[in-house]
Amino acid sequence: MKTMLRNIMAGTGPLIACAMTDRDVDRASSAQVRRIDLVELRVDLFRRLSPEYVAGVFARARDKLSRPVIATVRLKKEGGRAVMDEETRYTLFEAIVVNADLVDIEIESRIFPSVVALAHRYKRTVIASYHDLKKTPADDSLLKMMSMAERKSADIIKFALMARGIGDVARLLRFTMDHRKGRLITISLGSVGMISRVVNPLFGSLITYGYIGRPKADGQMPVDRLAEQIRMYAG
Repeated sequence: MKTMLRNIMAGTGPLIACAMTDRDVDRASSAQVRRIDLVELRVDLFRRLSPEYVAGVFARARDKLSRPVIATVRLKKEGGRAVMDEETRYTLFEAIVVNADLVDIEIESRIFPSVVALAHRYKRTVIASYHDLKKTPADDSLLKMMSMAERKSADIIKFALMARGIGDVARLLRFTMDHRKGRLITISLGSVGMISRVVNPLFGSLITYGYIGRPKADGQMPVDRLAEQIRMYAG
């Protein structure tokens, strides 16, 4: 796993993460796991949200899947499914950080500084994320967010932005190419943005996300299909 984490930070991709719920951890087949490089556990989609239950799922995932784990407790306004206050979210991060390798926390979240400090205390990699479910902001806005995340000690910056048309997809791809040394993950959301999950990693986006079971975000592909597409173009 340490080698994989070094590969992430070095940008030696494309790397495929599978977004999973607690149910998916138990259902994932060995064939599906072989196709992925990382697991993203979407805690906001779990059946139960007690710290003890969530911590148990993370421990089980590490034992069964043998892949680096991204811990995500997505904020409601950025696409999360569970309603919870920030104190509750922080408590969940405290419960799972020991069994995570990377921690995803929203740049604009009130608990962003606290979660970054927590993750770095355990020597975990921080993904500072921003999700716009309505549009793709202007490049200047994205650059400001990158600067803010970097000032607050983020390791990787993730933008998941709604594409209203193919022009938005092309613009985010160009942004990715222009700033690929900034340790970026970029995704165009929506059906028109689905191609970004294959193309952006080929041009500098560190990680792409697929799913098993049901999609966890707008425009996600099943991991089997995503892996085939990546392999086709990346060789």
